[in-house]
Amino acid sequence: MAARTWTSTSGRCSSSTTAPRASSRPSATPFGSLHRPPYIHLDGDDRTGAAAAGENLTVNLDRSRDFRRILVFVTIYQGASSFAGLHATVTLQPQHGAPVDFSLDECTVDSNVCALALITNDGGDLVVRREARYLVPERGVSPQRTLDHAYGWGMNWTPGRK
Repeated sequence: MAARTWTSTSGRCSSSTTAPRASSRPSATPFGSLHRPPYIHLDGDDRTGAAAAGENLTVNLDRSRDFRRILVFVTIYQGASSFAGLHATVTLQPQHGAPVDFSLDECTVDSNVCALALITNDGGDLVVRREARYLVPERGVSPQRTLDHAYGWGMNWTPGRK
């Protein structure tokens, strides 16, 4: 039987589970896993925007009891310095229901990181809350550390490589 899943197109994700903390950034346990922590998988890393299918982040809903919270976020890797004027879109596709599009055109600050959605476990039900929170990292601070600080996760971030 296939796992029930929830997918985000062109997003990144950090999760806080009852298992050890994890991020499914491409450089952390290369692309995550649906069958072991973090129970989230990223199908690729398109840093150019050239992939027609984008990047797809899948959450194993059969393990929903193991999640406390999942933060879906996007960062700019290189090129543009801010989401302002990029005309980018991220689509969240729940297993049941209509897709939810996030237009990144709402950015009004010089931000290269955006928290899109926070998924929390409320008595066994995963509840999705739109964040659309554009953050501006301090000089020398990574977008991931900026998100971590803003959400109070306390993860230990280290530089990764592709």
